Amino acid sequence: MAGTTATFTGCIDTDEPEGIVDLRGAKSELIKAQAAVKLVEVEWQKAQVAYQELVNKSKELDNQYKEYDVQMHALDVKLKELEVERAQAATEQAKAEAEAKIAEANRNKAYWENKMAEEAEIFKAAMLNYQTQTAQAQEAYDNAMKLIEAGKLLLSDGEKAIIDKAQQRLYVASASLNQYYTALKTAQDNYYDALVNPNLPTLASLQAELKLAQITVEKAEILLDEKNNMLALAEDFDAAAWDDKILDLKKKKSEYESEKSKADVEIATIKTSADYKAAEQKVAEKIKARKAAKEAYDKAVADSTTQVDTQLDIAAYKSEPINEGLKTLFSSSNDFTSLDGYTVSTGVFDYPAVQYTQTEYNDDLKIEDVTARTSQASLTLMKVNAWIDALGKYSVDENGVEWNKLTLAEKEKTAKNAKEKFEKDKANWEISAKAVKGTATTVPTTDLKKVTDTYNSSYAAVESAVKAYNSAWDAVYQAAYDDAVEKEKASVLEKTYRDNMITALSPTSKAAWEALTPAEQTTSKLEAILDDTVKQAKAKADANATLAEWLKLDQTVADLAAKGEAAGNQALADDKDKKVEKAKAALVKAAGDAATAVAKVAPAISTYSALAANPYGQILANTVSVEDMTGKDAFYKEEEKDGKKTGHMQALRSDISADEFTKLSATKLDRNTAEDALEYTSDATFGTVIPGEDRLVEVTEAMVRAYIKQNNSAVLTDFGTLGAMMAANDDVQTCKDMIAAADLIKPLKAQMEGVLADLNAEINTNTALMDPFIAKADETRIALKTAKEEVKKAQEEQDALTAEAEANSKKFAELIQDYTGLISVVQDQIDGINGGVVTGTGSVVTVESVLNYWKNQVATQEKSVEEAKQKVTAAEKSIELFNKGEYKEAYVIEQKKLALETAQEAYDVAKAIYDTALAQVKAVLETLSK
Repeated sequence: MAGTTATFTGCIDTDEPEGIVDLRGAKSELIKAQAAVKLVEVEWQKAQVAYQELVNKSKELDNQYKEYDVQMHALDVKLKELEVERAQAATEQAKAEAEAKIAEANRNKAYWENKMAEEAEIFKAAMLNYQTQTAQAQEAYDNAMKLIEAGKLLLSDGEKAIIDKAQQRLYVASASLNQYYTALKTAQDNYYDALVNPNLPTLASLQAELKLAQITVEKAEILLDEKNNMLALAEDFDAAAWDDKILDLKKKKSEYESEKSKADVEIATIKTSADYKAAEQKVAEKIKARKAAKEAYDKAVADSTTQVDTQLDIAAYKSEPINEGLKTLFSSSNDFTSLDGYTVSTGVFDYPAVQYTQTEYNDDLKIEDVTARTSQASLTLMKVNAWIDALGKYSVDENGVEWNKLTLAEKEKTAKNAKEKFEKDKANWEISAKAVKGTATTVPTTDLKKVTDTYNSSYAAVESAVKAYNSAWDAVYQAAYDDAVEKEKASVLEKTYRDNMITALSPTSKAAWEALTPAEQTTSKLEAILDDTVKQAKAKADANATLAEWLKLDQTVADLAAKGEAAGNQALADDKDKKVEKAKAALVKAAGDAATAVAKVAPAISTYSALAANPYGQILANTVSVEDMTGKDAFYKEEEKDGKKTGHMQALRSDISADEFTKLSATKLDRNTAEDALEYTSDATFGTVIPGEDRLVEVTEAMVRAYIKQNNSAVLTDFGTLGAMMAANDDVQTCKDMIAAADLIKPLKAQMEGVLADLNAEINTNTALMDPFIAKADETRIALKTAKEEVKKAQEEQDALTAEAEANSKKFAELIQDYTGLISVVQDQIDGINGGVVTGTGSVVTVESVLNYWKNQVATQEKSVEEAKQKVTAAEKSIELFNKGEYKEAYVIEQKKLALETAQEAYDVAKAIYDTALAQVKAVLETLSK
């Protein structure tokens, strides 16, 4: 069959009818248009991201400007104060200091202005990115519209009508969006311009803004009237009236188009006038002047940059050798032996010649932590300040003397503790030295004895607790047990005795006995009826014999034990005082205490053994374990007899006897141990610096001093507790010397303060080299600002010539756009009422839905009127502030910021409407391309 199909293929007519070809072509074009609309959505998403970034940046910029405004205001106040300070300076030094502060304040102003300019440029970059993304989205939109137009050429009239309606709605929304986008872009540009050139507007420009605001109110009220009319028509729906309304709207649109043409002609006429040409020439001249001012400012900034990076010099300083007494005093003080720039051997203070740049020094001044600064100027200042701080630790006035006395008392306390530590270590060294020489010193057993005695006391408490428990057991359980057994034996004996007597009765006597009631049948009554002492004695003897045999039976023994145990347990339960329970608890506690105490014996033995080894040089003479002395079982157990528990407790283990302790604590000399002890105690007491391993000869203070003198790298802390004691004693002596050296320190400290003042003056002189450059930069900055203001003023004067005509043109252009939208909506609603569905939305149109639509429109328009009136009020307020001289730069920026936020809100609303219209076009294309 496959071959057959191939054979007949050439005979089949594969040409499609012309209508099918057209249909396929139309769908192909619509599919392209559909893809283009999706691309529009993607591009708008990118633009939306850029828009959100711009909004965020504007909020950041607002916060940064507020900080900038605070800083600049504070600096302006400070500069005015410094100008007064400079004018009132009594000496050249004071004048130089004031000028240095003025230069620093001007540098700070330049820093904040540059920072604000940088932030404004970041905002501008975000603004341009958003505008670029928006332009790309608009381009994608234009392309999509072209593709839709191409696809419509092959559609039926009905399909064209469907897509035309959706397109018309999108055209209107797009035009509206473009209008609000233009307003938003203008607001963004104005905000940026206000930031980078925050100068004040002219009265003419403020009046022009008021005129625009008033025109906006007029336009908003015209639209409100129209929408109120539409609401009235919707409430009393009449098809003929709606048709008339369409004609009326178109007529008004035509009138506005005519008015716009008149305004445009007026604008063109004004722009050809001599006044306008003169204004244009003035703007060109001001722009040229601004360019020259910018070039001058850029050169001044470049010159300043070159100067701040120029190498600046600080000359070297070297003092004469200080007083010999002070040199000796400082040689033993850590404050001076490690002091940078002071030579202990010569008693000379000095610092070398260095170089630095103003940039490095300025960067340092921004760092609050002085020790973190790194320029050579800062490091030299730190060095000299360190000299003054070191000298300041010595007493140079009465307050300093009192502080040194307080320090002396603290150091004397430290020295006392160091001496006690040394004497203890030296005593241990002497013990170990004797041990090495063969003389034993008795090892103290106090701590060991304390631990063993504690254990013995706790074990004795266990034994007492065992006895107390057994006594309680006997008093409660055993007593009840024995009483129950004895009662049972007596009962059996009594019964057997009576049975034997009854057997011995004669028939007559037995009848008399049986005639008695149970209560009357007592043993004494039975004995009286028997009335035969011989028989009675035999009956009793037989009863005793029977009892004796009965008691031998295993069953009897078990039964009596059961009765005794039941009675004993009941006695335990009935014991209100809980004597046995309390005795058991006391025994458990005593055993626990003994266990805790015995656990400490082994560590105590180890400690004692370590003490014997160091410093005594001895080892334990005997190997004795704790278990050898006390046992290793529990401290008590239940007592058993013949394999049965008696109910009693039995104490186990034992205490540590005097003989056992003597054996345990016995020690003997051991040469290796003694030598190890000598090494340890020698190191701790004298250190390891001076040769003499395991020394047997004492190291003296004189030996330490001589060694340090010959070996500069050695310090007192290298010589054990002897060195620590010497160092503490030296600190005491140094403190005393400091108190005594007050009169010598005072002039030396004053000399170093003079060195610091000279160094600061040298640095200030270097810093002053920047003043001409700073002044020039400030001068050109002000000139540039003035030139910008003049350009703006000239442009505003030029714009004022066409302002009213431009405002009217804008007003009528917007009204034309608004009426186009109204006509489109009304026509859609008429068609919807006739056809039942608004094309492209799928929503059924009813009189109720139309009525709701115009109610919402009226509410929205009333809000727009109110917002427009608020702008008029704001514009009037601006003019009022301007006339009062209260219209400040910060106010200008704030107003531009509010205008930007308002434009953003209006744009967001228009964008939402546009998105809805675009989605409807997309839905129509999807339907038609299936």
